Amino acid sequence: MFIGVLAVAGLLAGYLLFDYGRRQGGFDTVAAESEHRDLERKLSELTDENADLRQKIALLETSRGVDREAYSQVEGTLADLQRQLQEQREELDFYRTIVTPADGVNGLRIQELSLSAGAQGGSFRLHLVLVQAAQHDQMISGVVNLSVDGAEGGRPASYALGKLVNDAEPVPMSFSFRYFQNLERELMLPDGFVPERVNVEVTPNGKQSKVIRQSFDWTTKAT
Repeated sequence: MFIGVLAVAGLLAGYLLFDYGRRQGGFDTVAAESEHRDLERKLSELTDENADLRQKIALLETSRGVDREAYSQVEGTLADLQRQLQEQREELDFYRTIVTPADGVNGLRIQELSLSAGAQGGSFRLHLVLVQAAQHDQMISGVVNLSVDGAEGGRPASYALGKLVNDAEPVPMSFSFRYFQNLERELMLPDGFVPERVNVEVTPNGKQSKVIRQSFDWTTKAT
């Protein structure tokens, strides 16, 4: 009996030391579980909202053929609901990628890179989304660097991030998150340079961490 009590006490002490170590390393079990429940609740809410929108769209599509006098009004409402549904689908897919990635690959990944017109003439706003899929038991941090390949004067040319941002912008970009993080930079391209591709390099902290390298075609979207 006494030996059994000592064994239980030893296990409890070991767990407490383990939990203390994780807290010292920046991991909070209660906070992590709360954040995970928030994500699961968000997924459930978005799924319900999608179902409601699909039902409304089905009803409106039926009413188009019944009430011709209100046709234009119904068309406008239908287009708005379809837009909302598409936005909800994209948001739902994003959160699903974080909680349960479809490809089954866990860990750090580049979720999205987009480019749009910048605040100044000739500048571009780069928006980068990093996510940590499925593995949320600890914070992940590191740096992101990038370069832009293209042509200048009819010859291949490449510019590093430090040559495309003003001196006040830190290079490389740093990140630290548990679920996801948005990174943005205003890029000013040299005169005469035609961009073709963005090369991104994500370097997590830790000797065993894997560097992620990925290239994206230079395409801009409307804001």
